[in-house]
Amino acid sequence: MPASGILYGHPVSQPCRSVQWYLDYSGNTTVERKVVDIMAGAHKQPDYVAKFPNHQVPGFETEDGFCFAESSAILKHVSRDDEKIKPQTAKDEARLNEYFGRHYSQVRKFSTEVFFHHLLTKDEEKKQAGLVAIKPQLESYNEKLGKQKYILGDKLTLADFLFAPEVDQMEAVGKEVLAPYQNILKYLERLTTDVKGYKECIGGMRSGLEEMLKMM
Repeated sequence: MPASGILYGHPVSQPCRSVQWYLDYSGNTTVERKVVDIMAGAHKQPDYVAKFPNHQVPGFETEDGFCFAESSAILKHVSRDDEKIKPQTAKDEARLNEYFGRHYSQVRKFSTEVFFHHLLTKDEEKKQAGLVAIKPQLESYNEKLGKQKYILGDKLTLADFLFAPEVDQMEAVGKEVLAPYQNILKYLERLTTDVKGYKECIGGMRSGLEEMLKMM
């Protein structure tokens, strides 16, 4: 049975786009999607904070009112009955959990640093420090993607739903950022043609982010 409940989020948020993409990919029509205008501070309003004390997006509310956050937790919850996407063995699950840890401690940490300082602070020195910090991750996954179709092998997993939004936004910082990583670029293009919902929910954000940057 498809997951149901309410997804709270905003399309400018990479973690929100990860969950949104999975729902589109899986054809889920039972999860209600509510936009939280984080640009206007809606995530800090009392009614939202009462549900999600860390005032973050995405947030998820089940039909019985249970609320929790973090994109990886939400992805695991909404995909729990999806035999195509969920881990099939204990080793598969261990590898996926390993990526979750690496994603938040390294991939997302540094990609967010780059994007934040490029978009908001305009601090070129800190942005460059972020680019240096994320380079080993990009090199590692570029090498892997030269040998396999997806992040954890030749099967699409939740790791892809987390990784792609983070890397995809790097092109909004500058086309040259991903130019050395041709296997990653081919991977992103493959997602556009092969995986339902990627082009609309993730790839389409490239132009939107670029326009936003021009307005800043």
